Formats: sequence, C-alpha cells, structure tokens
Amino acid sequence: MANFNTHFTVAATASAVMSAIFMAMEVITPVEAVIAFSIGTLGGLMPDVDSANSKAIRVGFNVVSLLLTIMVVFVKSSVYSIVEMLVVSGVIFYTLRYGMIDLFRKISKHRGMFHSVPVAMIFGVSVAIIMHLFFGLNALISWIYGIMTTFGYLVHLILDEVYSVDLGNRRVKKSLGTALKFYRLKTQSDKIQNVIIYGSLLALMWVAPDTMMLQNALFSPEALMNFWDVFIPHDGNWFFK
Repeated sequence: MANFNTHFTVAATASAVMSAIFMAMEVITPVEAVIAFSIGTLGGLMPDVDSANSKAIRVGFNVVSLLLTIMVVFVKSSVYSIVEMLVVSGVIFYTLRYGMIDLFRKISKHRGMFHSVPVAMIFGVSVAIIMHLFFGLNALISWIYGIMTTFGYLVHLILDEVYSVDLGNRRVKKSLGTALKFYRLKTQSDKIQNVIIYGSLLALMWVAPDTMMLQNALFSPEALMNFWDVFIPHDGNWFFK
C-alpha cells in the first residue's frame, strides 16, 4: 500500500485539479475552491484512520477537529459570548480529537469495510448534510464539498489498489482487492457490517440536500458548454498567451 506522503501528495494534486475544474466551470468561487481542495485532500487521508498506528489518523483528526471548531466559531459567533465560545470550542475540539480517535480505533479493522466505496459515499453524503443543515450552505456548495470528500477518499482507495500490483516482479500482492471494494463477506460480522453500512447510506441519502441545483450546475447544457470552453484552448494558442 502507498505510504502517507504518497497519499497526501496524490490526494492534494487530484483535489487541486478537481477544484480548479469546478471553479473554471463557474460552479464555485475561488474561496470555495480552496475549501473544496482542502476537503478533498483530507478525504484522501481518511481511509487510513482505521490504522491504530497510522500517521494519517493523527493528522486527519487534528485537521478535522480544528476545521470543525473554527467553523462552529464562525457560525455561532453572533449567538454566544466570548467565554461561551471558548468553552464550546474547547469541548468540540477535544471531544473530536481525543474521544473520536479512540472510538475509531476500537470499532474499525484496517483494510476492513472502512476501505470501501460505500463508506466513501457515506462520508461524502454526511459532509453535504452537515454543511447544509448545520452551516447553512446552499445545496449546491454542500454537495460540492461532499463530492470532494468522496473523491479524495476514492483516490486513496485507487492508489492502494495500484500499489497492490508489483510491476517490477510481475506479481500481484495479497492486498489486491482489499481497498476498492463494495462489500466484504468473509465472516458473519462482515455481513452485519454490510447491512449497517448500506442501511446508513440509504438513511443519509433520505435526509441529504436536494440534488437539483447540483444537476443543473454540472449536467445542464450551459454547464457542459462552460466545461468545454475551458477544456482546451479553442483559439489554438497552446501555452503561449
């Protein structure tokens, strides 16, 4: 499997490209593109939070805890006093950073269902819901951030599968197929996890923001024309402007 630095570099590069595409299509603003890039990069580190000794779990939970704390401060700054905000921020940060990390380590198994496509989708839909319901973002931006989460997550899984093939020695490692998967049925516990995961995904989709704005922004004739306009230089001037 790929190491932390490789996952970080590839996830950051892929997220930068995807964010730039969304911005070029005029779906998001430059500021939102930076946030989308950050979320996608973080999504690329999330699958390894199921590793008890993973560097990603420490970095990931530090970043997630800090970002969510900062966002709560911005959202609630007009509601709470300074002292109240300090208390709330402290509780949120330390609960996420030190409480959730232990929970993940206890309930997850490395390369189990945490490394799977449906879990990637669960994280993406969850981010969309949180951004829409708690932070008050519109459905389009909420879904863009959710998509970037799933995108980064899938980049991580694909990279793990790529590293499962040793081209030099012309062999396939035992880890092939353990990352980019849709289900795991080796044990009874695996079967129960599958039911819980897919049931959770369906429940989340039921409360998720409406997708109409997303469909219009990405798949309407105008959106496709915007994408084509920025896909290649139609004036024929490649690299020399």
